[in-house]
Amino acid sequence: MLARAWSPARLLLLVGLPFGLLVAFLQPAWLGQDESVHFPRAWQMAGGDLTEERTDDGLSSRVPIEYLDDLAVVATANAEAIGAGRGPTLDGYGRLLGHRVTSGDTVLVSTWATDIASPVPYLPAAVAMAPLRAVGAPAIWQLWAGRLGSLAAYLGLALVALRIAVRWRWTITGMALFPPLLVQGATVGYDAVTFGALFLLVGAASRIGRRPDSRVMPVLAGVGLLLALSKPPYHLLLWVLAVGLLATSRVRLAVACMVPAAIGLFWSAVLAPGFSDPVETLAGVVVPDPDGQIRRMVRDPLGFLWDGVGGVLVDLPTGHLPDWIAAPPSTAMTLAAWAGLVGLVVCCLATEDGPRSSGERLMALAGVGLVLAATCAAEFAYFTQPGPAGAPSDFGGLTPEWRYLAPLVGLALLAMPRLPRIPPAAGTTVVAGAAAFSAIVYMSSFSGF
Repeated sequence: MLARAWSPARLLLLVGLPFGLLVAFLQPAWLGQDESVHFPRAWQMAGGDLTEERTDDGLSSRVPIEYLDDLAVVATANAEAIGAGRGPTLDGYGRLLGHRVTSGDTVLVSTWATDIASPVPYLPAAVAMAPLRAVGAPAIWQLWAGRLGSLAAYLGLALVALRIAVRWRWTITGMALFPPLLVQGATVGYDAVTFGALFLLVGAASRIGRRPDSRVMPVLAGVGLLLALSKPPYHLLLWVLAVGLLATSRVRLAVACMVPAAIGLFWSAVLAPGFSDPVETLAGVVVPDPDGQIRRMVRDPLGFLWDGVGGVLVDLPTGHLPDWIAAPPSTAMTLAAWAGLVGLVVCCLATEDGPRSSGERLMALAGVGLVLAATCAAEFAYFTQPGPAGAPSDFGGLTPEWRYLAPLVGLALLAMPRLPRIPPAAGTTVVAGAAAFSAIVYMSSFSGF
């Protein structure tokens, strides 16, 4: 049975589906990353309105008044639990299960920050929420429906990526099963479609040189457009791929990458919010000064790169766990984080991944470096409190969140030499065990378990 399970698609469903369902139903309500902001955007879209309303606080979306009541119950219970030294609690959920959304009263909630992406990546969650919204189901039911819609899109796009890929199918599987990505895939927001589009890009890139350019071009263009309309900065990978294609005189394929890449760049530079207003973070309210921070990076680029890479490595052991688990870190949590990483690496050890040329390895490394630098730059410019004029750059606190960087692990593995073959039974056991261990840690972190 273990040997039969050792295929990319089967392993993805065997491990990804149960772990994703666990996250969807047992992750505390509205406690996914920025989920309390993503839910209002998806809820308004579930009613057929893809736009937002302009207010003094910026673009906003409507939510039912019952949602705010439920959110207050969850916040109060969690504050008491965390104050007592425990993780978030599921206490009070009995009140939420029967709290129907039938009053018709709505309020506006600021959602301008979600406009770094188009409405497209919200569609799976919004479509799944729409029937329950129509009948006035409790808000927490609608949240679960949205999470299931996101999970279906995440796993579905991963399966499509496996279908179109002619190489690197194990790499795609490993990326899709990596806990920081899978958790985001089962959360209401834009990450499920964004990461799914990234899997598709790897699958489409695997066809270059293995299929006629005329058959690869529409696939690249479609995948690139989906990536461009999702959350940045991953659409920057399209530019790296375009440069590599131009270097090999595949002009038509390069154009198929550059057109959606230009759309993504236009959205990020013109249509996306500027984050010039105060931003709430877990460390408090940050009043950004992007221009001043960019000047600091330009003044000391080597210091920025040194501390940026160092911050990533420091954050590696527990960075993919939710903030309420990772702080303070414990031995068990650290082991769980590394268990997920081991599962990813094991998935990528299979020899069926296919050959990689030196140019493909170089492009993979270039893509990792470009997205890493862009992520660190955005983190410092928009989410780090600027110091006084003339003060040191203070790059030391630069620790980009691992949920942004996790997809780069798979790309980095594409650049590595071929590793020894893993027997199917052993590989399935290790990967399933790693995911199960991570799931147990998630469950044990709730005070009710």
